[in-house]
Amino acid sequence: MVDQAAEAVMAAFKDGISRQSVRLRLDMVCPPNRVTESGMEALLNDALPMAQAFTKSLQAPGGAALQDVRISRFDGVGTTSGDVGTLLYRLTEDAKQDAAVIFLGGRKFVLQDPSGEFVNGMKDRLVVMLNSEDAATSFRIENKGSEVSVGGNFGNDVEVLGKFCAEFQEETYYTRLLLLSDWPVLVFRAYPHPWVVYLEGLDGNVVRLIEGSRKPQAEEIVEEISKYETEMGITNADKMAKVQKSTE
Repeated sequence: MVDQAAEAVMAAFKDGISRQSVRLRLDMVCPPNRVTESGMEALLNDALPMAQAFTKSLQAPGGAALQDVRISRFDGVGTTSGDVGTLLYRLTEDAKQDAAVIFLGGRKFVLQDPSGEFVNGMKDRLVVMLNSEDAATSFRIENKGSEVSVGGNFGNDVEVLGKFCAEFQEETYYTRLLLLSDWPVLVFRAYPHPWVVYLEGLDGNVVRLIEGSRKPQAEEIVEEISKYETEMGITNADKMAKVQKSTE
């Protein structure tokens, strides 16, 4: 997954896309119940090696050799937001080929003045927002800043977050496992390929449910699942039997 994500990012960067968003499956290294019980710090500790491996893999063919990956926290433990945002800076022998990965950076990071200064200061170097959907103050690129409440002083925040989402709108690698209508589905995209939603059928075989040029929303996936159930003649009893079998 890490190598595949890095390949997608570098393919997009080669095409001139220097601001990108990426989502890896952190649940593979940190189960959701651990986050619930131990907080965001546990997620950071478990997932940071994956983020480091991803950052190291951002090597352009024939590019400058990696010197180091420097790691620094920009949200300390115990902040009211619970954010544990971390910057991974890929230092190479050619400063012009350095890259930055902003890991678990949420709305709190985006709305701070230094964040904009840093991103602008990177000029045409690669900057990746990694797993912002999993940050404590999470946001989704497609929501264009709507996670910030409208009204009062938050009106400007909506605009700032919206502009940031527009800048990082290219989600070059995305993988997310969901349970919708009692079905396990995988939402996946690897640049330059289209978005795909896979569903695991009753027989265990994988079905390609959706394929398209844009990220599908949950309600769209649920609608396609309903169509699939109707076409295949699948009943609620059939689904419950599958769930029961999977837990045995």
